[in-house]
Amino acid sequence: MDEENNSRKGVRITPLKILLNGTVLAVIIAVPAVIVTIITHYVLQTNLIITLSCGIITLFIAMGFGYKVAKKLATI
Repeated sequence: MDEENNSRKGVRITPLKILLNGTVLAVIIAVPAVIVTIITHYVLQTNLIITLSCGIITLFIAMGFGYKVAKKLATI
């Protein structure tokens, strides 16, 4: 326990770092879902239910990827 506290003494968490990490995670999660939804609706011109399903599936995949990125950002 003491080793963990000693290794984190020099690390400062600033509000700017929290803001930047949150923004990066939001972009990683939201942008792919929005792009897939726009492509399936306007380019492929599929049914609305199929478009929403593709967007939601992409959102969940991006959330899983964002979880892994959040772990790495928390250790930096």
